[in-house]
Amino acid sequence: MGETRSVELAADAELAYTGMWMRGLAGQRMFRELDLADVDDAVLAEIAGMTWLRVLKARGEFTDAGVRALAGPRELFDLWLDSDLIEGDFTPPDAPLRVLSLTGAALGDRSLRLTGRYPDLRVVRWSAGNATGEGLGWLPLGVQMLYLRLPRLDPAALDALGQLPRLGTLTFSGLAPTVALTRRLAALGRELSRVDFLGVERPEPETLLPLTEAGVKVNTALPV
Repeated sequence: MGETRSVELAADAELAYTGMWMRGLAGQRMFRELDLADVDDAVLAEIAGMTWLRVLKARGEFTDAGVRALAGPRELFDLWLDSDLIEGDFTPPDAPLRVLSLTGAALGDRSLRLTGRYPDLRVVRWSAGNATGEGLGWLPLGVQMLYLRLPRLDPAALDALGQLPRLGTLTFSGLAPTVALTRRLAALGRELSRVDFLGVERPEPETLLPLTEAGVKVNTALPV
């Protein structure tokens, strides 16, 4: 089995990240994983030629146009995109994705529609500043772990998760549990075994009772 290497970098003037240095990295096929900060559209254009990548984590100020140009990596199974400039008007590479993370203040519900193109997705992380949760209906049936940070979440939208027969772990960030919410979650199905509420300290015990009675493990007071 060939060796897999990864690189984690922050772009700055000293590294000449979008110029000669990046082009040199693009020729190094031993790097199968990239974890990059300060990414812009120019950097994504360079990455587009790295067809052998398996993991790409990109954080910065890139746009939908930059992501649309990222068509080259056809072996990706883990893709993280984090930018407050993206709105989700793109389709990631035609690749066998298992993990997809979308983070952005401008992301709305339609940004999740692209997950339907990846039937093998198992883990989805969705942090969307403009989404209400309506987009959850686009999730493929094989999703097993789901992370949600949705400041505008409509709890009724969570009913769509009942269509996910393998969903076992559900994590919320920035959402305090209520009795109405946990009753809704307890009704999702037998496979749900764990619910996390990140950043929530000492919720009232009765708010968690519907989940515990359903045999669902609950974690609270965890760091965001």
